[in-house]
Amino acid sequence: SVRALAAGGIAVIFISHRIKEVMEVSDRIVVLRDGSLVYEAAAAETSVAVLAEKMVGREVGTVEARSGENRSEETVLEVENLWVDMPGETVRNVSFSVRRGEIFGIGGLAGQGKLGIPNGIMGLFPAGGRVVFEGTEIPLGSPKKTLDAGFAFVSEDRRGVGLLLEEPLDWNIVFTAMQNRNEYLKPWLGGLVLWRDDKAIAAAAREYVTSLDIKCTGVKQRAQELSGGNQQKVCLAKAFAARPRLLFVSEPTRGIDVGAKKLVLDTLRMHNEKYGTTIVMVSSELEELKSVCDRVAIVDEGRIAGILPPTAKAAEFGLLMAGKAGKDENHA
Repeated sequence: SVRALAAGGIAVIFISHRIKEVMEVSDRIVVLRDGSLVYEAAAAETSVAVLAEKMVGREVGTVEARSGENRSEETVLEVENLWVDMPGETVRNVSFSVRRGEIFGIGGLAGQGKLGIPNGIMGLFPAGGRVVFEGTEIPLGSPKKTLDAGFAFVSEDRRGVGLLLEEPLDWNIVFTAMQNRNEYLKPWLGGLVLWRDDKAIAAAAREYVTSLDIKCTGVKQRAQELSGGNQQKVCLAKAFAARPRLLFVSEPTRGIDVGAKKLVLDTLRMHNEKYGTTIVMVSSELEELKSVCDRVAIVDEGRIAGILPPTAKAAEFGLLMAGKAGKDENHA
């Protein structure tokens, strides 16, 4: 055992996010977060609650309660026993439900399964289980069928999945709406042929460039020429233009500056409140989930460890992330 090795004079560095294991075998504990050492203490002088809070970060203060104007108690999405075969992600047996009009958050440590959930449901990786949307079961493994059902997905991999990098911004923004809803098209020859409505496309693109403050030379600039933050805004514009009934957003603020982060989060919240769009937001940033979501689920070892309100303390979320809380507790 680790203790036996230490007793034999061997120095051991034990790395784990399992707080109970760390407390049991360690003499001294350090906590790293975002690449920096944020806490150090003797094991006998700290506690599980303190370590949990240090792992997930500072408290963000009082979280404003959302009005709930667009929410109902009606379940719009049911996910049962979902598994996903996505490299680097552990999705073994995920079950949760989402209410109509809410922003439902999903967080957790890296590799525990949070990113695999939307990728599996949207058909980008092999998956199994059961997904029911508005009373109809959605077949897994078919991106087209999920899009036809009214889903949209802003991927964490915006360059690989989210954008047509060599195409102009206007084409990127309207592509999904055009492909799946026949929007931005005008009929020719009595409707026998549909042709691009370039004026409508340009007008829509300009609207989103303005509302999302996308920094560009114009709507004909190629997507690959934009900064990462502006590319992320284009991905959001593309999803909003499709007018989805359910929007999956994965790591919406990854790699962008503080000002752009606030705008992206404000836009998600505004779109939800204005149009009643149900949103499932997956993020590594607990503070961001707490700031915009109605409920936050934590994924641990490929399962939902618990679901908490955004007003819960950081330590409560940390315990779920660290596998300390029971798997079936705190399901709000």
